[in-house]
Amino acid sequence: MNFVIGDIHGELAKLKLLLKNIFAIDDSAKLIFIGDYIDKGTDAYSTLKYLSKLSHERECVFLRGNHEYNWELLKDKNDKYAEFILKFGGQNTISSINEKLSVLETKELLFTEFKSFFDSLNNYYVINNYVITHSGIPPELFSVKIENIEAHQLLFNRYNFISSEKLYFGKKIIFGHTGFYSPYYDGYKIGIDTSAYFLDSQPLTAFCVDQDFFIDSKNNRTELLSINQSCCPAIPRVKS
Repeated sequence: MNFVIGDIHGELAKLKLLLKNIFAIDDSAKLIFIGDYIDKGTDAYSTLKYLSKLSHERECVFLRGNHEYNWELLKDKNDKYAEFILKFGGQNTISSINEKLSVLETKELLFTEFKSFFDSLNNYYVINNYVITHSGIPPELFSVKIENIEAHQLLFNRYNFISSEKLYFGKKIIFGHTGFYSPYYDGYKIGIDTSAYFLDSQPLTAFCVDQDFFIDSKNNRTELLSINQSCCPAIPRVKS
């Protein structure tokens, strides 16, 4: 089976629990990660070490998240990417290694030690009747083939995309980036970021694209068609 895993953000303990639950269902499962492995949570460095090791043991696909994108483009301690990184949880990534490091020193260390991991990141993945990107696809680009859409257009979408009601070339879109209290589904798109970072009580969630169900780090299983398509779960935007 193929499982798409939501935004991790350094929540390594929840990731391990989720994978345990997935492998209890299918020990040979293929794992498709939707991006945002680092920042915000406290175990970013350990998360990258774990994922790098996992990629040699299991079949994995790693997508690029907006957080990885900004670290990739960082060139100066005062550029706009450094500002984004430090504003949105990057200090926790730094502190997971050594809080005395600068943002540029942290990038050099991460992109040296985990070069293969960062080099492997993809912008999208297509499987069965699904297109998977980190944050969805801008509605105005629904007529453009996915391979012709630039990376940044797949990383920062939120409300305009979520409010759209259209399939993408006949396929549903699976996305992360926007945190929900529970999996989101409206008949056109599936949101699997269940805010594992925002609240201790929130799980990390995965979606099985072969049998259309969700499984999370608490071992809750939810069938896709059981979700109320007329309801958008509340979106937590601050950490309590």
